[in-house]
Amino acid sequence: MKSRTKWKYTFVTGLCITLVSEIYWNLFYNGLRVSLSVALFPILLLTLDLDLSTLWIGFTSGIMIFLFRGIYAWIGQDTLVHALRTVLPGGLYYIFYSLLFYLAVRNKHTVKFSRLIISVLCCDFISNWMESLLRSGVFPSQSHSLELLAVAVVRTTLVGFTFILIERYHSLLTRKEHEQRYQRLFLMTAELKNEIYFMKKNSEEIEQIMGNAYRLYESLSDRQIEPQVRDCALAIARDVHEIKKDYLGIIMGLEREINNEYPETEMKFSDLLTILKEFTYSQIDAKDLPIFLAFQCQDDFMTQAHYSLMLILKNLVNNAIEAIEFGQKKGHIKITENKAGTDYLINVCDDGPGISEKNLPRVFQHGFSTKFDQSTGNIYRGVGLSGVKSVVEERFHGTISVESRPYVKTEFRIQIPASSLEEEV
Repeated sequence: MKSRTKWKYTFVTGLCITLVSEIYWNLFYNGLRVSLSVALFPILLLTLDLDLSTLWIGFTSGIMIFLFRGIYAWIGQDTLVHALRTVLPGGLYYIFYSLLFYLAVRNKHTVKFSRLIISVLCCDFISNWMESLLRSGVFPSQSHSLELLAVAVVRTTLVGFTFILIERYHSLLTRKEHEQRYQRLFLMTAELKNEIYFMKKNSEEIEQIMGNAYRLYESLSDRQIEPQVRDCALAIARDVHEIKKDYLGIIMGLEREINNEYPETEMKFSDLLTILKEFTYSQIDAKDLPIFLAFQCQDDFMTQAHYSLMLILKNLVNNAIEAIEFGQKKGHIKITENKAGTDYLINVCDDGPGISEKNLPRVFQHGFSTKFDQSTGNIYRGVGLSGVKSVVEERFHGTISVESRPYVKTEFRIQIPASSLEEEV
């Protein structure tokens, strides 16, 4: 941290201590104050910036309190010399405290909680004892020392509880951050799994193209065709074979990285819905859309097909959000799940503008789309729903259908055999 910034933080800390020190109680004689600023002092030392000098903060706070109280007393009809002499012990208190704290806690980065609490208690009591001595000119009596110790215990308890609350808060933030990272990793993995699934399907088509090219070469070899034409067909087959090898290498590399980064093999359907709900709300908040979600899991189950299920649901929910966004801007999306006999039924429903009757039979066709980018005029190619249908039917041996009544209900119904989903919990 730059020197100028350090001084700014040191001044701000001293100012906070000075202002809070004016909230006090006169519990004892000789003008000795009991203030919560003493409890605030170690909290600021260990939370504002650990690289700030304890001694400089203590000296700055002591001098600022000395000047502030002295000027205030002087304005209140007291003589300047008497005013400064009266408030001097209060300013010296924080200098004593910071010196003792510096000696007791040499490394604020690594100090243990037990040592910190003992140090705070000792610094508070000894500094109060020294202030009382300076004010009265005599050593505090045993009863007064016990009173000072009781005050130190109370303030140290407040410090301890505050640090516990701060630690709990940091733990919650860390846990939340880990959950968000986990969700992002899961969603990214699901997307990659989806790409790998379709890449494998494409590799089968590549295999067919290669076979067709080689059969064309053999057919041309049996006929009186110019050699360069036959060689061209053979070259096509050879090039397609090389492309397939590179394609499969990419697939294997992606699968290896995914399995290393995210080795989890199964998940409860309810947990999957929780991830989807939080991710979807983050999208809705980013677009500032008044869209409300309702997810209902009636018959929970454990499954190893959580990636594919996430892709299906995420695609359908995103389509619903886009439909509402380009329509009335406000709406509801509901996902329900239940088991009927040997099948699981999953419904995704929204009250957006829906799908027109003429487009309804074509929504699952590859390349079909009614959406386009208004800024560029480019049409979205509509591979999402065709991909969803492919996964439902080929991966899960299930069925998917859609019913739509504009601005009333658009509902996608998915029916998947339990044997394709369930794993023993």
